[in-house]
Amino acid sequence: MEQRKNNKFLRCLSWGALILAGAIFLWGAFVEPNRLVIRRAALSLPELPEEFEGVRILLVADTHFGNSFIDRMRRNRLIKCAAAEKADLCFLLGDYIAVGSLPGYGAMETQELAEFFSALKAPLGSYAVLGNHELWYGRKKMTDILEKSGFQMIENKVVKVKDSLILAGIPDATVAPFDSRKLNQLLEGRKPLILLSHKGGMLKFLKTAPATLMFAADTHGGQVRIPGVTSFGDWLKGKKELRPGLSERWGRQLFITTGAGGHRIGFRLFCPPEIAVVTLTNRKQNKI
Repeated sequence: MEQRKNNKFLRCLSWGALILAGAIFLWGAFVEPNRLVIRRAALSLPELPEEFEGVRILLVADTHFGNSFIDRMRRNRLIKCAAAEKADLCFLLGDYIAVGSLPGYGAMETQELAEFFSALKAPLGSYAVLGNHELWYGRKKMTDILEKSGFQMIENKVVKVKDSLILAGIPDATVAPFDSRKLNQLLEGRKPLILLSHKGGMLKFLKTAPATLMFAADTHGGQVRIPGVTSFGDWLKGKKELRPGLSERWGRQLFITTGAGGHRIGFRLFCPPEIAVVTLTNRKQNKI
């Protein structure tokens, strides 16, 4: 009798585990990848010009648009959410398209991309850098689309917003020319300085002032996370991750967005797609 009870308990436990695993798979494969959240943060930038106190920045990255109807629905949702935020500045951080051989993984049409970028333009300026997927798509082709849509490409360039806020674009050195010596000379003494790059790791090659803030993407937050700990992939590798949100790395501030799409297999768990809206302040306390 006791043995039967044990067997019944084990069967129930097995079925429960199977149902839970199935529910997690369905959520991660079909529900969470098609969510969209807004990560909000108030970031302190020392010596921020007074006229930029409270300025709001929209960050969009890693959309990885393909040619499926789901990608088009996601694009429209992003446009709607971005419009509702009414940000003052817009920064695009790369990997806008998907290029590959899987079904539905061909790049979105040029006109559809142009309509998306045009809808993100902001009153104080719209700036962009490219990611590694643009190498396969065509860097010049994507640059042309972005510029015709009203974005200024700033890779390996320094620009000023309203003649006082300094921006610089840092290319992904694995797919684009990058001369650290020349760029460091260009950035020397510039502050307050905001850097845009697809890869946050590019910050370690720069010798900028501590009052530097870099915005980056690329990691997707690992797409699968151990809540409150790290990405599942970095945990398996025993690697310290470039974590989502704000962190201090290499003596400067680094803010990473997990991106608004996924790569190839769009499975996400405890890490939904996002856009980020950052408010700049010259106060000392950062709020994430």
